[in-house]
Amino acid sequence: MSSKEKRVYRSHRPWKTALTIFLIVIALLIILAITVFFWFRKYIVYTDQGIVLQVPWLEEAWEADGGMPE
Repeated sequence: MSSKEKRVYRSHRPWKTALTIFLIVIALLIILAITVFFWFRKYIVYTDQGIVLQVPWLEEAWEADGGMPE
């Protein structure tokens, strides 16, 4: 008997594995985006000029640098 006969059959479709990994990564990125959106929702401020994201730790960094860049 040759060594090929002892081998257990496995799918010879590497694209299937790559597609599965790709879909898992996409699903994780979508979950991360939704989580970030809900996490920062309390920092979103609606003004006459548009939507502004006012995050406290970023404002402290801007004040330390001399204000927001124009």
